[in-house]
Amino acid sequence: MSTSSTTALETEGSNVNTLERSPRQTDILAIWIWLAASVAVTICLLVVSFVGAYPDRPSVGDILSRWSRFDFIHFVDIARFGYFPPPGVASTSAPLYAFFPLFPYLLKAGLVLHVPVIIAGLAVSWLSGAAATVWVSRLANLYEPGLGLKAAAVFVAAPPAIFLFAPYTEAIFLGFALGAWYFGKRQRWFLASVMCALSSTARITGAFLLVSLFVLWLTQRNWSVGGRRRWSFLYLGIPAATLATWMGALWYRTGDPLAYQTAQKYWGRHFEWPWTAAASTLNSYPPTGGHTQMAYLEIAAVALGVILTAILLVKKYYGEAVFVAINIVLLATSTYFYSVPRAALLWWPLWIGIAYLLRRQPIFFWIYLTLSTWAMLGWSTIYFSGFWAG
Repeated sequence: MSTSSTTALETEGSNVNTLERSPRQTDILAIWIWLAASVAVTICLLVVSFVGAYPDRPSVGDILSRWSRFDFIHFVDIARFGYFPPPGVASTSAPLYAFFPLFPYLLKAGLVLHVPVIIAGLAVSWLSGAAATVWVSRLANLYEPGLGLKAAAVFVAAPPAIFLFAPYTEAIFLGFALGAWYFGKRQRWFLASVMCALSSTARITGAFLLVSLFVLWLTQRNWSVGGRRRWSFLYLGIPAATLATWMGALWYRTGDPLAYQTAQKYWGRHFEWPWTAAASTLNSYPPTGGHTQMAYLEIAAVALGVILTAILLVKKYYGEAVFVAINIVLLATSTYFYSVPRAALLWWPLWIGIAYLLRRQPIFFWIYLTLSTWAMLGWSTIYFSGFWAG
C-alpha cells in the first residue's frame, strides 16, 4: 500500500476524523487504495515477465500479452468479427453469444479509434475497478459509518482481485452493479435501475442483481408510503427490458429461445446435483489444465458462499442474501464448480463483512490484509504465467 492509502486506513478508526472527512475526500482516498493495488499488480506482472524472459528482456508487447488470457480471446473475436463470424474466422469454435455485449463492444470502439484491444481492455477494467472501489467504500459506510476505506482495502486485496485489473467483465460489471446497489439502498430507484441495466449488458449476473434489487425494495421500510415510492419498483422494468431485449435478439438470430443456456454446453456445462459436481471437481478438475489446487479453492468458495448466505439471512440482509444465493445455486449445480472464486469477487457483502469483523482489531486487520495481498499476488502470478486461474 502507498503512504497515502496506509495513512487513510490508520486514521479511519477515529470517529472524529471519519465524521470530519467529506464524501469527496473519502472517494479520493479510496482511489488511492486502488492505485496502491494497481502498483502491486504491475510489479507482479513485471517480475513474472522478466523472470519468464531471462536472460533476455521482455518487450512491451510480451509484457502486455500476459494479460491476454482465456475469455479475453473471445471478447476480441466479438470486437473484430461480431457474434456470428464466418466459419474458421474466430480463434475458436466457441459460441460467442455466450458473452454479453458491453465489454466486447467497448473493445470494438477502441478498434475504431485505432486503440489496440489489449490497451482498450485494460483501460476499461482499470477505470471500472477504480469506480467499483469507490462504490464499495460508499456502500460500506452505509452499512457501518467509518468502515468504507477498510472495506475498499479488503476488496482490492481479495485473493482473486487480479480479475479486477484483467481485461475481463468483473470490473465493468461491479462498476455499475455496486452503483445500482448504492442507489437502491438510498431509495433512488431510477438511478439504481439505470445502473442495473448497464450491468446487465456486461454479465448474466445482472439478472441476479435485478432480482436482488426487487427484494431490497420489498424489504425497505415505508416503501408503500407516498405515490412515488409505492410505484418506484416499476423503474426495475428498465433492466428487465434490457435483459429481455438481449435474450430476444439471440432468439431471433439463433432460433433458440434459450440460446444463452444452450451456448454453455460448449464448455460441457449442464445441471448436476451439488454433490455430483463436487465429486467431479475433485476427481477431474480443472477441465482445461493448470493448477490442481484450484479444485480445492472452488469447493472452498462454494462453502464460503453458503455460509455467507446464511449469515446474511440471519442478519436480515435479504437482498444481499438473494444475490449471493442465486450465484451459489447456479454455480454449485453445474458440471463442475467452475470459476467460483472469481465469481466471489462480485459478492460485495463478503468483502465488506470481513472489514466489519476486523474493524476494531487493527492488528488482525493488518495481518489479514497482508496475507490477503500475498494470496492476491500469488493468484496474479498464476494468471500471468498462463495457467488456469479460475
